[in-house]
Amino acid sequence: MNTGKSKVTLKDVSKAAGLSLITVSRALRQPETVHPDTRAKVRQTIDEIGYVPNLVARALVSQRSDMVGVIVPVLYSSLFADFTQGAASVMRANGLQMLLGVSDRATDHEEEAVRTFIARQADAIVVTGFTHTDACRKMLANFNGPVVETWNLRDEAIDIVVGYDNFRAAADMTRYLIDKGYREIVMVGGAFENNDQATDRHDGFLAAMREAGREVRPDNIVAVPNPTTIESGAELIMSLLARPVKPDAVFIQAELPAQGAMLACLSQGIRIPEDIAIASFGDLNLSALLPVPLTTIKVRSSEIGKRAAEMVIKRLKGEPIEETSQDVGYDLVIRKSA
Repeated sequence: MNTGKSKVTLKDVSKAAGLSLITVSRALRQPETVHPDTRAKVRQTIDEIGYVPNLVARALVSQRSDMVGVIVPVLYSSLFADFTQGAASVMRANGLQMLLGVSDRATDHEEEAVRTFIARQADAIVVTGFTHTDACRKMLANFNGPVVETWNLRDEAIDIVVGYDNFRAAADMTRYLIDKGYREIVMVGGAFENNDQATDRHDGFLAAMREAGREVRPDNIVAVPNPTTIESGAELIMSLLARPVKPDAVFIQAELPAQGAMLACLSQGIRIPEDIAIASFGDLNLSALLPVPLTTIKVRSSEIGKRAAEMVIKRLKGEPIEETSQDVGYDLVIRKSA
C-alpha cells in the first residue's frame, strides 16, 4: 500500500541543515574530520527530520553490519531472557545490535534462522547447544565471522564455546540425593531429541547412580515433551505418586515443570520433602520464593550471554582469544525441597 510518504534521504538532511552533501556525509562517516559544531548541527537535523542511514548499503562497503544473530530455543523461560539480556547489554555498549531467532528446539528452525542471519550479513552468530542439522553445521563452519555455541561444553566445537558442564552438574545433584539417603529416585528430563544439554544431564544422572551401585529401572527415567511447562510438571508428579512403588525423590531437570510439581503437591497436601523430595535444574527467580524453596542447580545464564558477547567483540576487533572454550560454571543450591 502506497501511503504517499517519501523516504528521508541524505540530500534532505543537507538541505535542512544548510550544509553541503559532502559535509553531511563526512560528519556521519568520518566525524573526526568535521568541526564539533558542524557535527552537532548534522545530528540535530537528523533527529528533527527523522533520517535513518541505509545500513545495508554501508555494510556492502564496510563488510560490517554491526548485527549479531542469536538463536535461543524458547523465550518463555527467564533463563533465556536473562541470557539474551546479558548478551544485549555487552553488545549495545560496543555498538552492536542483536537479531533474535527462536528455534523451539527444532533443528530445522535453527537452520532457517542461521541461513537468514548469514543472508542478512550478520557479523557473528550465537547458537544454543551443539545439536545442528548437517546443513546448519556446514553453514556455521564456512561462516566468515565468529560462531559461539553456548549452554554446554563439548570438544567438537565449531569455533568458540561458552557454557557449563551439564553432565557434571546433573551428576553432582544426583550424588547429593543419594548421600541424603533417597532410594527410589526418578529422573525427569525434557525431550532428549535435538537437545544435547538434556542428553548430557541424563547421562550424568546415570553415571552417578552407577557409581553408587544403584540400579535404574527404565520407568524411573521419564521424558516430558517440549516445551516443558508448569502444567506438565503438575500432571507428571501426580502420575508418579500413583505408582505402586512411589519415588521418594524426583530430580526434574527443568525448572518450570519442577515448580508445577511442587505446587501440585502442596495443593494436594503432599508434604515436601517428607513425602517426596523434589530437586531441579535452572534456578528461576520464583524457585527461592515457593512455599517450600526449591533445591536446584543455578545456571549462570546472564554470565553466559555476557561472556559470549565479549568473545564475539574480541574476535571482531581482531584481538586474540586465549581460551576458545569458556566454562562459566554452575552452583548447587540446597534448599528445603530436598
